[in-house]
Amino acid sequence: MNGRNHPAPKAMILAAGKGTRLRPLTNRMPKAMVPVDGRPLLEYTIELLREHGVRDIAVNLHTHADSITEHFGDGSRFGVSLTYSFEPELLGTAGAVKKLEEYFSDGPFYVVYGDVLTRLDLGSLLEHHRDCGAMATIALHQTEELARCGVVRQDENGWITRFTEKPGIGVTPGAWANAGIYVVEPLLLQRMGAEAPQDFGRDVFPNVAEDGGKLAGFRSDAVFWDVGSTERLRLAEDWLRIEAGREPRRNEIAAVADEYLSGVQEAIAGLDRDAISQVAELLLDAQARGNQVFIAGNGGSSSTASHMAADLTRAASTSFGLPLRCRSLTDNVPAVTAWSNDVGVESAFQLQMEQVVEPGDVLIAISASGRSPNIIAAAEAAHRQGASVVGLVGFGGGKLAEVADVAVVVPSDEYGPVEDIHLLLGHLLATEVRLAAESTDDVEPVEETSHALQAAGVGENGQRAAAC
Repeated sequence: MNGRNHPAPKAMILAAGKGTRLRPLTNRMPKAMVPVDGRPLLEYTIELLREHGVRDIAVNLHTHADSITEHFGDGSRFGVSLTYSFEPELLGTAGAVKKLEEYFSDGPFYVVYGDVLTRLDLGSLLEHHRDCGAMATIALHQTEELARCGVVRQDENGWITRFTEKPGIGVTPGAWANAGIYVVEPLLLQRMGAEAPQDFGRDVFPNVAEDGGKLAGFRSDAVFWDVGSTERLRLAEDWLRIEAGREPRRNEIAAVADEYLSGVQEAIAGLDRDAISQVAELLLDAQARGNQVFIAGNGGSSSTASHMAADLTRAASTSFGLPLRCRSLTDNVPAVTAWSNDVGVESAFQLQMEQVVEPGDVLIAISASGRSPNIIAAAEAAHRQGASVVGLVGFGGGKLAEVADVAVVVPSDEYGPVEDIHLLLGHLLATEVRLAAESTDDVEPVEETSHALQAAGVGENGQRAAAC
């Protein structure tokens, strides 16, 4: 029952809209299924109706109809009973309801546009409708976007005497507009012609108002969101979250970003610059000796290892001097997977070290926690082979910092910032190598060119030497 012991009315949700202004979201779902703060818009509409005692709801469908029927089923999961009306060709807002005239023959019913999000008191709307004895009652609101709404004119008794759909420019500020929710009597459907398509705002309401039919307006100060564009979708989400006592999503995202980036900045500020310089010197010395640099890491650090090896190799290649031979141990997939299978993951990097590392080589061992057993085993094996070990760690350093000759400890106990800064350190070390190489370019290119000229038989005076 609904107010004054009347039976609860049924409702029609107009959900067949294509939602062209919401593309690309509506390329794969109808507008009514677009998520608003994590839930389909249609869920909010059904919830509003159920909270006001409505249990029988009809929904018209057109594009991507299956996404609605599969999500809502018969409606029992949402506390209602749903009837679907599929439209191969769109019938318009009024035509869609006219098609279900028999379903709505037993009393007044609600019509709710499927792209409207509101907390309107439907009980008060229905009560006003009954008190007026109206053929239809339109929920009205005031908006700054009158040009894209149906705008009404009312007499001193509140009856709508004129209805203009999307009047364009020249609308009087402060006018009342169609909010997209009605209470309709079956008599209105009987009055409508059988032709289709037809629309409430364009066809039905203007005719009823001009003919002096009982078309009432219910002025409301409730919030209405026509979720018809991506911008209005974002604003509707903000409103919902504020209503629930939460921050708008973009504010939450910004707060998370600020907190994360502040943590990264603090960790960067706390890096030991002397340790970084020592690492750069180890790399440059290895390059000068013609030794190799090996880099190892697990998980996300394995990607950092590959990235770092490529960056360091490329940085050294800008000079005329010796290359810096860098290898990521994780890039040797056959070896890593074979040894992991044969002797276990903890020994996979260690075995590579024992087979390929030579005195004077450098191992950059990356472990966010500093406790990775296979990385520590590789570092210890590298030491036994006479190599230097660099540890890139976080979380206070762990055992790897104790094993390493030089440890750069990121002062953070969060994996994200630690791993991000390890990648940044790779870029920094590559920059050091590149700048060191470029600082010798003013000498080495001359020497290289001199050797080339001599090989070509060109003397110091620029003349080609005579053949003996």
